[in-house]
Amino acid sequence: MAELLRATDWSATPLGNPSLWPHSLRTVLDAMMASGHAMCLAWGPSRTFLYNDAYVPMLGARHPRALGARFEDVWPDIWSEIQPLVDRTYAGETSTFENMPLTMTRNGYPEDTWWSFSYSPVRDDDGAVAGLLNVTLETTGRVVAERERDKAVLQLERNEAKWRTIFETLQEGFILAKLLRDGEGAVVDWRYEEVNDAWYELVGIERGCVIGRTIREVFPGIEDGWVRDFANIAEAGEPVRFTRQVGLLSRWYDGVGQYAGDDRFTIMFTDVTERVLRERRQTALIALSDRLQDANSAQDMALAANVLVGETLGVQLVGYGNVDADAETVAVERDWTMDGATTLAGTLQLRDFGSYVDDLKAGRTVVISDCRDDPRTSDFARALEQRHARAFVNTPIIERGRFVGLLYVSTGEPRSWSEGEVQFIRDVAFRVRQSVVRLRADEQEKVLNGELTHRIKNTLSVVQAIVTQTLVGKAEQRAIDEVSERLKALSAAHDVLVNRSWSAAGLREVAEAVLLTIARGRILLNGPEVQISSRTAMSLSLLLHELATNAVKYGALSVPEGRITIAWAVRDGEKGCVLDMSWSERGGPRALEPERKGFGSRLIRMGLTGSGGVKLRYGTLGLTVEMSAPLSHVQQG
Repeated sequence: MAELLRATDWSATPLGNPSLWPHSLRTVLDAMMASGHAMCLAWGPSRTFLYNDAYVPMLGARHPRALGARFEDVWPDIWSEIQPLVDRTYAGETSTFENMPLTMTRNGYPEDTWWSFSYSPVRDDDGAVAGLLNVTLETTGRVVAERERDKAVLQLERNEAKWRTIFETLQEGFILAKLLRDGEGAVVDWRYEEVNDAWYELVGIERGCVIGRTIREVFPGIEDGWVRDFANIAEAGEPVRFTRQVGLLSRWYDGVGQYAGDDRFTIMFTDVTERVLRERRQTALIALSDRLQDANSAQDMALAANVLVGETLGVQLVGYGNVDADAETVAVERDWTMDGATTLAGTLQLRDFGSYVDDLKAGRTVVISDCRDDPRTSDFARALEQRHARAFVNTPIIERGRFVGLLYVSTGEPRSWSEGEVQFIRDVAFRVRQSVVRLRADEQEKVLNGELTHRIKNTLSVVQAIVTQTLVGKAEQRAIDEVSERLKALSAAHDVLVNRSWSAAGLREVAEAVLLTIARGRILLNGPEVQISSRTAMSLSLLLHELATNAVKYGALSVPEGRITIAWAVRDGEKGCVLDMSWSERGGPRALEPERKGFGSRLIRMGLTGSGGVKLRYGTLGLTVEMSAPLSHVQQG
């Protein structure tokens, strides 16, 4: 998919040239392409569709033409069902669904499918929702399997003559058990009366050693819920579906328990450990994104990831550190430990623990199931075990071909790491590094903006001083004051734009910055949030300053009871949205049209974007100014 993404001509799509894509789009796209989980992304108002390799099988025959198409064109057969979810996501909501049924024609014929997925809003560089990220898992196989299992149970109830055949051929585990009660009639245990071969395979116990024994004898210390919940079956007389862990086996089972009379019950179950752990990892990745968004420092980000990985994988030690590839050292500020593991905080020499540092420098994830058996670590096993790293995964962070960071996960006992676990660790490492890079970029931007503000203010001060000195004795003091006030208005607009990184500013924010010192409490601003470009912000600041100055001299602000209302709204026009804005003075003297049209009048008539669209009405109630401009012009450049 990465190759296909690069080979696609994006100029023919709403996304345009990839070199002009926003940072936010590139970041989420990089994360999606690097992930082993099935993901797709809809971006922009046109909902342009992108997806990763893991998502390809879900498209069937629609791949690869789905890449770059509109979301609704990719899935027209289910669009009526998912459109409300898409709309809510673009409105800022996150939606999560489990086993949602959808009828698809992805391979040219209708298919009944089921999906567990989450729709999460993705925000652009300005914080507005610009897209939708879908992390999805097709559960058709599991749902179909559950339905088939339920059909088998129903068949068992309807036709007892076929019970033995079904019993002997079931791939699911089957149990026939009898409740055991104490002298007061309370259930305290239950005894196995029959199990099938699949039970032994799913539980991992030698065949023929369970019949006649109780569950507490077979599994000493098993959770009380395995007795209590099945006692409830006899009392309720209703089937009970369960998904439960046997902690001693570290396995999860999903099944149905049903009362069989005379204090007996049956259980049909299957091993769903991989499914449960996979869903946990997916949930953890979603939670990590939220935690990284809220973190205010690189250390907070690393700690959030460490805690989440440790709790999700059930390990003893997780840490993230910055690497000096030349010195072959890793510096760890703080890591996460459990069950008495010793922290690795500080600076460590990587080669003190094995030769696998060469793999890390080459960008390869190191997976060790037992440090005693791996040739890269066997000579260093004692040092590793002292640090609770009998088994571990080390994921390198590579930037521009250089080894710069390391996420390490370890446990004090041998462990076979699954592909899903290793991919999960890689995903976490990638997301943490991307978040750290973003945070540092934001910090650098703040420093640069601060320096830019300082220099521009100094420049405006110099300009103001030059103008004042140049015009002294050559122009009226009023003219000098007008130039100075206009420079101050520009400075106020500049402050707003710097706070917004010069990308855009709020109309209300610009107006408040310009008018705050002129007439606090006497000017009412009324309108929705509208983002305007830096060029429009400069024009608007000068226009509002000119109107306010005239109001102080001749209009509503020249008397104590005078008031001004500035209102704006966006409406649909023939060629797109239009921004309407009005300035209304009330409570002041009658407004008279000036006999002489100076620079200030020309400035007002230039309007919101410098191209006109202004109507002035001079009346007995006061001055009214109406301005209009295409919203696209207001928000451009």
